[in-house]
Amino acid sequence: MVHGNPTWSFYYRRLVERLSPAYRTVVPDHIGCGYSDKPDDARYAYTLASRVDDLEALLDYLGIDRNVTLVMHDWGGMIGMTYAARHPERIARLVVMNTAAFHMPQAKSLPWALGVCRDTPIGSWVVRGLNAFARGTAVIGCTRKRLPRAVRAAYVAPYDSWAHRIAIHRFVQDIPL
Repeated sequence: MVHGNPTWSFYYRRLVERLSPAYRTVVPDHIGCGYSDKPDDARYAYTLASRVDDLEALLDYLGIDRNVTLVMHDWGGMIGMTYAARHPERIARLVVMNTAAFHMPQAKSLPWALGVCRDTPIGSWVVRGLNAFARGTAVIGCTRKRLPRAVRAAYVAPYDSWAHRIAIHRFVQDIPL
């Protein structure tokens, strides 16, 4: 299961509970996300290509090379679909949720909030200083029913400092246009 931004493996907790009795479930955190290491830019390239390489290295290390069902959300879709394109022989099923597959059409503009976070001098302050991207997503990302306070707190818990929010901002800055 491949998560997006600003989530982490916690996102899939209920699926893991249901699926793990019958299936092997692997739910990694991307570098910089969840409780994984959060290296600075000098020690890690926070790019789509790096994320795909990381997923490939993990699955190779675990010996997962056939009959793979990839469950993907948000950035996890781009990461997982790139992996699937590299290794179609390994893939049995794809579950694709709320993701992007293509560059945004020129006639369509980036939503203003993403544009502020991605392309303005205050983007770092909004995303890394105020943690507004992660906190906001935990609130506005739910349209049917508000997440309980404890769940919202769990979503943002790993992102408790400027340094720990680097991946959130780099994902936003890496949105392909």
